[in-house]
Amino acid sequence: MAVPVVDISGETGPVVAEVGRACREIGFLTVVGHGVPEELVEATADVSRAFFDLPDAEKRALSQGDPTPGLPAYRPLRSESLAASLGQVTPGDLKESLDWGPAVPGYGWPERPQELRSLFEEYAAALAGLGQRLRRLFALALDLPEGWFEESFRDHSSSMRVINYPAPEGEVEPGQLRAGAHTDYGCMTILRTEDAPGGLQVQTRAGEWLDVLAVPGSFVVNLGDMMARWTNDRWAATLHRVTVPPHELCLEVPPAKPATPGQKTEVPGAPQGLGSRRQTIVFFHDPRADALIECIPGCADAEHPPRYEPVTALEHVQAKAAKAQA
Repeated sequence: MAVPVVDISGETGPVVAEVGRACREIGFLTVVGHGVPEELVEATADVSRAFFDLPDAEKRALSQGDPTPGLPAYRPLRSESLAASLGQVTPGDLKESLDWGPAVPGYGWPERPQELRSLFEEYAAALAGLGQRLRRLFALALDLPEGWFEESFRDHSSSMRVINYPAPEGEVEPGQLRAGAHTDYGCMTILRTEDAPGGLQVQTRAGEWLDVLAVPGSFVVNLGDMMARWTNDRWAATLHRVTVPPHELCLEVPPAKPATPGQKTEVPGAPQGLGSRRQTIVFFHDPRADALIECIPGCADAEHPPRYEPVTALEHVQAKAAKAQA
């Protein structure tokens, strides 16, 4: 079994059928034919990597003070335990991140790299466009009018999270992962990941962990808890995690000088593929904060009554996120 790869540039009918099957069976799909410029993705990845290469004190300045919604926030290593959102007690995750979105409380834009803000804004706009295409396909796959989700996504509260998974140093604590097993909180997640050791895994319906391959030029899309609530679990939010690479692959590559946007970060003389550092650009595509999440028409009947009480999008996400703080 593998995560389905769907070319969304194809004919609508077959694409809708493939998307619906993936959402029912595993809650994950890899999309190609999406139209997002690869140059923009690479430039955003490069500028993000340059940010994570900054001194720790400079990054931590974006995790202190009085938070203001709409500004970026830095999350240091081990400051979050995603498994805790499902009630599991584990050590802090081996990752750091820079989060940004209209409803995300943050502390300011970094002074460098100077291009980070403009690239984040351009990337978010491009991914919002992709999100619109996907939610229209989702609506059709649920036998709804194509525009059924559109009112809920007017002034949507989507956000970005760029995650750096450095090569682990020293012994990993028992039960510690790069990202603990969890389900995402929102509607759908659209992410660009890298082919590096210690990667994303999804749990199948049979309980087995399946590697999610990084198909060149693709985005991985997965459903979150909000979509599960909306569909009355007709489509489930799937458990996933990011593993720790084998010890023999945890050779760290010295950080390169920050690359200019559009250029790949390279270390002169470093063998290609050495090390296990990994970066993921995540786009959480969510409705506006006050959108009411309640059972979609057609997803409940006498034998399957609604399982969840109505809740606003913001209330749902905040309740889940509060549990994940390490």
